[in-house]
Amino acid sequence: MEGKTPSEAFPPIGTVENPAIFSDGYDLLVCYEIAPSGGGGNAILAFTTVTYFEQNPNNVHEGLRNARYPHRPWDFTEVIGSDRNRSSEWSESRFWTISFNDVMVEIVFSKVSLIHRALDPVLPHIALLNFLGTEHKPADR
Repeated sequence: MEGKTPSEAFPPIGTVENPAIFSDGYDLLVCYEIAPSGGGGNAILAFTTVTYFEQNPNNVHEGLRNARYPHRPWDFTEVIGSDRNRSSEWSESRFWTISFNDVMVEIVFSKVSLIHRALDPVLPHIALLNFLGTEHKPADR
């Protein structure tokens, strides 16, 4: 099993905020903080035909050393040769790990694309709610 940099290039992940995630049971949206070196703001990625995803509380400073799959802190990693790639029902799928400050997301999917980028300095969950067009007003934190 090995981890490599995906062929897609997305804005770099910021090191403070954790992502906001929305799934409808088929597709998955991941909204994350963009690093200042990438211009700041938030990016929303759409993963399609998601057959599996999991969010684990792996802190980049301590918890990642116990992670089961290859990863890089605050980065996207495409995992090749894992049990998640070998299932015949997932033969056309890709497997990524995405590491954030206190969370690692594992996703098995068919395609991924950047669907939105906002320069507004808001928390990822607010950026995702704004993108989805909800009237929900989350409590201040």
